[in-house]
Amino acid sequence: MTHKNSFARLVLFIVIGLLIGGILGECLGLLFGQLGQLMNAGGYDNIVRNFFVSSFDLNIGTGKGETPIMLDLYMVKLALGFGIKFNIVSIIGMIISIYIMKWSGDR
Repeated sequence: MTHKNSFARLVLFIVIGLLIGGILGECLGLLFGQLGQLMNAGGYDNIVRNFFVSSFDLNIGTGKGETPIMLDLYMVKLALGFGIKFNIVSIIGMIISIYIMKWSGDR
């Protein structure tokens, strides 16, 4: 990889795309939930809203019914856990950000 396409730059663009896409997906879910209520189309539990808000969770050490991973060093106890939440729009945002990264930079 060249300097302008370094691994750190790729990770930065992926994270930014996921964040913007996740926020946009939640906003669209709220908008379509309100529209579903106004138009008597199932309220907040309509198909379009559920498409944008449904997420895929990846939890390591945290989550429903799980206790965090404990690291006991006698004087210090650490609880470790990690979670990622993807929705459809965040994945689309990630793809768009990778495309922008590919075409950005000096030519």
